[in-house]
Amino acid sequence: MKQGFLKNSAYIFTFLIAFALVFSPEEEAKALEIKYDSNMFCVDNAVAPLNNLLDIQTFLSCNGFNPGPIDGLSGSRTNNAIITFQKSVGLTPDGVVGPATKQAMRGYSTVSFTFTGSGWGHGVGLSQYGAKGLTELGASFCSNTSSCTSTEVVDYYFKDTTVKNLSEISLSSPDIATGNNALWVGLARNAKSINLTTLPSSSPPMLSICQDGLSDVAGVQVFLTSRGFEPGPVDGAFGDKTSNALKNYQASVGLSQSGSIDTETLNKIKSEASSDGSCESIFGPLKISGGATINVISNGNGCYFNGHPLVNRTTASCNIGISWSDGGRIRVGPREHKHGVLKLRSQNVSSGFHVVLSVNIEKYLYGLAEMPSHWNVKALEAQALVGRSYAVYQYLKQNIPAQSTELNAGLSTSRQAYCWCHIGSTASSQYYYGYLKEIAGPNWVQAVNNTSGKVITYSGGYTQSSVIQAFYSSSTGGKTNNNAVGFGSATAWPYLQTVDDPWSVDNRVGNPKAAWSYDFSTYQLSKNILCGDIPCFDAITDIYISSVAESGAAIEVTLKGFRNGSSKTVTKSGRNIKSQLGFTSHYFKTSSQSDVSNLAIGPVTVNTSPTTSTNGTSVTSTTGDVAQYATSTAGLNYLSGAGLLNNCTETSSACQAKTMTREEAAAVVTVIGGISLDAPNAYSDDDQSIFQKAINGIPYYGIQVCIGSPFQFQPTETISRDQFACMLVKAITAGSTTNLSGAIDKYSDEGASKWTNEINVLAANDVIPACSSLQDKFCPSRKISIGEVAYIVNQMVSKSLISSDTFNSNPFQEGWSANGSEVEDASTTAVSNPNAGNDACVPKDNSGLVINSILDVQQFLSNNGFNPGPIDGQSGPKTKNAVIAFQKESGLLADGIVGNKTKSAMRAYTGCRSTNVCNARDNTGAKLDSVADIQTYLSNNGFNPGIIDGEMGSYTKEAIKAFQRKVGLIPDGVAGNRTKSAMRAYTGC
Repeated sequence: MKQGFLKNSAYIFTFLIAFALVFSPEEEAKALEIKYDSNMFCVDNAVAPLNNLLDIQTFLSCNGFNPGPIDGLSGSRTNNAIITFQKSVGLTPDGVVGPATKQAMRGYSTVSFTFTGSGWGHGVGLSQYGAKGLTELGASFCSNTSSCTSTEVVDYYFKDTTVKNLSEISLSSPDIATGNNALWVGLARNAKSINLTTLPSSSPPMLSICQDGLSDVAGVQVFLTSRGFEPGPVDGAFGDKTSNALKNYQASVGLSQSGSIDTETLNKIKSEASSDGSCESIFGPLKISGGATINVISNGNGCYFNGHPLVNRTTASCNIGISWSDGGRIRVGPREHKHGVLKLRSQNVSSGFHVVLSVNIEKYLYGLAEMPSHWNVKALEAQALVGRSYAVYQYLKQNIPAQSTELNAGLSTSRQAYCWCHIGSTASSQYYYGYLKEIAGPNWVQAVNNTSGKVITYSGGYTQSSVIQAFYSSSTGGKTNNNAVGFGSATAWPYLQTVDDPWSVDNRVGNPKAAWSYDFSTYQLSKNILCGDIPCFDAITDIYISSVAESGAAIEVTLKGFRNGSSKTVTKSGRNIKSQLGFTSHYFKTSSQSDVSNLAIGPVTVNTSPTTSTNGTSVTSTTGDVAQYATSTAGLNYLSGAGLLNNCTETSSACQAKTMTREEAAAVVTVIGGISLDAPNAYSDDDQSIFQKAINGIPYYGIQVCIGSPFQFQPTETISRDQFACMLVKAITAGSTTNLSGAIDKYSDEGASKWTNEINVLAANDVIPACSSLQDKFCPSRKISIGEVAYIVNQMVSKSLISSDTFNSNPFQEGWSANGSEVEDASTTAVSNPNAGNDACVPKDNSGLVINSILDVQQFLSNNGFNPGPIDGQSGPKTKNAVIAFQKESGLLADGIVGNKTKSAMRAYTGCRSTNVCNARDNTGAKLDSVADIQTYLSNNGFNPGIIDGEMGSYTKEAIKAFQRKVGLIPDGVAGNRTKSAMRAYTGC
């Protein structure tokens, strides 16, 4: 009976425990009630104890780096786990947990932040790509709405200004308006030596070297050398050769032939030397002809020369002027100079000498390398106006007329110490490149000449003699900045206002910085964002734009995280974050839920015709642009079934993403056009091609003009969209297929193509796809993909322009079929649809989730698509609503309290429903040796890289990033060994 009683008691006790577990109330998780205890198994990394090996093992285990048993004992598994962690964050993998590794551990998180932005530069004043767009596309406020003039462009970006000739302005230093070499351009500061070479070598110019501070002997030797009296080397040593040369000179001018440097001879030499013009040396210039490479060297006491037998080898002043005869030029460092005088100055210089070019303002503009020389002339004219205005402003600001001489610019002592210049030659002022820019293309010099002497003026303040400080940058994020936003100035200048700049990011303008993105792990952010010289945080939990300008540029960025175990918030300027993280502009926003930015990332298409808003004002509308790569599985089946394409063993999508070769294009157009395949052999390089019979017909029917290959066909070369359009229309015209009728000028970007008429014929028949979501964009020079050709074929069949029976025979090879598992929706980009085709759910693994704090809860909610607001460890209404949303989806009591049931549901949550099914892919043998291999892999697995062209372009990089995000790697867009390993292991499920 006792035994039975014990059995019944055990049963009742077990029942009571089960009852208590089932009906136990939810435990409330409040941020203020969470206490970080070093005895906890897993805590937030930012406050994790890392004092001993047991702590280190605990950290490694909590973060997925398997250290083996957590026993506080050193072993190979623990050491390997430390090394693996160090590799994952870019540290030296030495297995030693030093200060840097501990900092990385406290900052470690699998969370990353994506920064998306637009533009390049400060965005103040002229937008260079905006000027290109206005002059090419036009605007409603321009007299010709199809193309603005350079003056209209300048008037738009600089409010209430007027373009005037320098001759019309009362200048504080009028020498800049003359043909004199008034502008001093700084080339190098504190140089210890320079190398100078005369060019061209076939007809070199004569060098004239003026050096101040020569001794009487060296000066006389310079003078005699330049007059052809051969005094021997210029070494300051008076010997027989110098004496005999001096006698000959004295005889030539009627002086006593003493052969010595007497007062009368010295005065005569100085007088005659002055006839050569202004020169730093009272003995006149040393003239060297016949080509030369010379070195000017500072030894701390002055400068001397070597490299040529005639140059002065004695130390004299570093106050030197070097000129050269017309028609020649000199090379100094990376630059070549055709105009001006090279100046070396050491007065008031801390060490060495400054190197400066004294040059005429217009010739200076010839060498200004701030805009590509091949751009249209009107855009370049706008740049010339702005560049000249900036240079004149700097000259007037720095020059002191009362202190200028025939040899020296009028510069303050501080300016002499800084650079001995009015303006620098780097991008911090204006990038001056000299003669090589002048010959880079005819348009730039023409633009300078067209605007000669003209500057931008303003009648109010913040000018120099009414000339404005005309800033410019490459592009904006769609609106320019005023100087207060762009530079942090205390006062916004009246002519530097924020104006709309959609042309800067218009897809037709070709701005490579219309849109950009960067991905950072929280560790990378913690390491790179500094307060002074040290990182602001051990771990960053959130970063977001907290204040934004009218232009869309980031004004303030707020960062939250931990430092030394305590929560911390830091606010920095957008310009500071731009600088610390290496962005091209501060037009950016973050992926944080707390971000307040309203920035619309380009590219866009500008509507140049004015539209009227409800309040009657004129506005300009824009629409987004997404590159398209149209495909058709049905069309691919027609082409592959007829053997008109090279065999492809990839998925249907990957096969369609490949670029079409010339031999394939020949096969396709000859069959579609109904061209006979019995033409004589025409090329010598197509004998190995299975499509040779089709290639033979290309020149026979005059189709070779489309690709411009009269002597060789180059069968494996790729073909552009406009070339294929030309081949197809000409083949249909020449063959038995009914000719296509009509022509519509549908596209806005095909004007530069030679095959506009053929493009317009295909457009009229609606058979060729646009290259963008904007239907007026054709991209004539872009390589055409097999998918696009498959689309054309399917369109022609569906519109009864050709019969599907056209593809029933196999004139070149047996037909073949693409593999299954096609990735659907291949027409969208990797950016907008990184996982196209994998409609089945990829389950998330939250089984090891640590939920010890509100921060952990917020991190889970954010990672799994439930927006908790800022990830800051503070329980607020957004976090509670996110918890409620999760509980509703999980079938729990939706009370916003994270108790045991909710925590269990979070650990069990995969994000998938039972109806989702995923078919795993086998990528273990994937070939990943080249860019084309990587593109093929991405296309096979639903990360669309665009066309497979072997080029690491922006779409391919974004597709790699999309894959890396999917598998939890740092999304850097680089397919390194870790990424390749993940690719081979990836199943899509």
